[in-house]
Amino acid sequence: MLSRVSAILSGISKAFAALAVALLAILITYVVFARFVTHTTPHWAEELPRLVLVWSAFIGGVVCSFERSHLMAGLLPFFVRNARVLAFVERANHVLIIIGLLALGYAGWQLAELTMDQTLPALDVSAGTVYLALPFACVITAIVHVAQLFEPSAAKD
Repeated sequence: MLSRVSAILSGISKAFAALAVALLAILITYVVFARFVTHTTPHWAEELPRLVLVWSAFIGGVVCSFERSHLMAGLLPFFVRNARVLAFVERANHVLIIIGLLALGYAGWQLAELTMDQTLPALDVSAGTVYLALPFACVITAIVHVAQLFEPSAAKD
């Protein structure tokens, strides 16, 4: 059940991140065109692309966690041959990641709360919407890691 929820959240996150990156490309292309061809710059030229970039980066991290495609050294299997020890280290790693995500998400939530009454001048939206990307993505990523924590172990030694 948890694995299925994790897969669904990852799929939604992947679609969101893909659409956000496409939107970011369109926005940047338009801003560059406007700036150098028409010699006018849209009033939202800095804030809107930054908002889209932040959300796409954090939500894209959910997919990387689900697919286990984050960059890692991967040297431990060369030094430790016991599959049970490797499985234990992997589970401990998931626990530490979950704790870190929850702490980071809580700090992001506090920052979002502090800035919720401030508005971005060009977009006239709350500055907290930028910072909400962090706790939102941390919660979803923590769910993904909890699902991975409870997956059956591949240890056979």
